[in-house]
Amino acid sequence: MLGKYRVSAWRILFFGIFAAVHVAAVAETRGDPAPARKVVAGSGWKYRVVAQNLPGVDNLVMDGEGSLYATQELPNGGGKVIRWHRGKIKTVIVGLNRADGLLLHGNSLYITEEAEAGRVLEYDLATKKQRTLATLHRPEGIDLLPDGDLVVAEDNISGRLMRVSRHEHQPVEVILGGLNRPEGVAVNSDGAVVFAETETGRVLSYKAGDVTVVVDDLDEPDQVEFAPDGALWITEDVKNARLLRLKNGTLETVLSGLRSPQGMAFGADGTAWLAEQGRHRILAITRDTAR
Repeated sequence: MLGKYRVSAWRILFFGIFAAVHVAAVAETRGDPAPARKVVAGSGWKYRVVAQNLPGVDNLVMDGEGSLYATQELPNGGGKVIRWHRGKIKTVIVGLNRADGLLLHGNSLYITEEAEAGRVLEYDLATKKQRTLATLHRPEGIDLLPDGDLVVAEDNISGRLMRVSRHEHQPVEVILGGLNRPEGVAVNSDGAVVFAETETGRVLSYKAGDVTVVVDDLDEPDQVEFAPDGALWITEDVKNARLLRLKNGTLETVLSGLRSPQGMAFGADGTAWLAEQGRHRILAITRDTAR
């Protein structure tokens, strides 16, 4: 009898190990989240969590009063734009399909829906009126061109940068084609359009017909944004990602160990705000003067 119990115990142990391995393999196959990694601040930086429980949080903009607007990239009409102010969150727009790119100009928010037939929307914060400016193929990054039109990136294998007018009944134009998954877009002070080409791991710049490489060898760069001091901030959309800062040719890591960080915004006091989509939260990043 004792030998039989010993065999049974070994069988239980064997099948327990097999089941654990199988569950782990299934989780990996399904793309379930990896174990959480600790976020590490680079030398001279620190961060804090300011908002949590925001599934799909994606792009950010800040207004002159210190209110932070954010898109939540949720499908099938579940997407929304929210407003965060002094720890309180208010829903501004609902009924969006994968709300992604976000721009604030004057009293209007401009939003992209990263769907197969995604809309480029204008929302007037004063009147609460919404209108569709264009329908594109997976539009994502958005910014304002020097002439007042919008530049929008289409996130596809054969992606494009598109010109979208803010005036009604104006045709959409192709600025640049043949790109490999362009996502985040930021227009520099000199008019150059800087964008992340996610599939190739590069950040590129386009101006007057010329394309140049700003930085390469990145891990799925996603969003790009210029800070008031002229530095270019870049996020990597992977499970163990970095927040990067490029200034005067020097690339530094501000944060590492992030999970799918997305858009950034900058406050008048120098604070950088980051949407960490993989952890459903927003971070505030500042200089660590104690170091």
